[in-house]
Amino acid sequence: MTAAAAWGGEVFTGGQVAEVIRLRLDRDEMLLESIIETIKKHKIEDGAVLTAAGTLQACTFHAVANMKATPEDKMMTRQGPLEILSLNGIIAGGEPHLHMTLGDNEGRALGGHIEPGCKVLYRAEITIARFSGPKVARLPNKEGVPMMQRVGKK
Repeated sequence: MTAAAAWGGEVFTGGQVAEVIRLRLDRDEMLLESIIETIKKHKIEDGAVLTAAGTLQACTFHAVANMKATPEDKMMTRQGPLEILSLNGIIAGGEPHLHMTLGDNEGRALGGHIEPGCKVLYRAEITIARFSGPKVARLPNKEGVPMMQRVGKK
């Protein structure tokens, strides 16, 4: 029995970092929209957002609001100043799935799945990796939840 079979998931091997792209955003630029534009411009079908640092003046994100087989999202918008404590996630099939943790100026942390509408306060610096090798995409499972799956040749 493989490790994947023991816990019911799947392991995707054979990928390599083909390129590292660093992105600097300035005041009033949009975080997710700029990341998506970079993914398209550099034709990143398979990759990851590795890290980010910076500040935001506003951010919209969602968190899971239930425990059902099909998730429901709770949308939230926060006004800044907000520090980006972490930002990372997977790019599969050219689509990013990114989570972010933010800190406010009272020492509280909050976060979730990043949505359009996060505006840079002073700057944001993001590092993205483009992978080579076997491709993955996020395709719906039987409940309609998008799940990472290998596409193309096995």
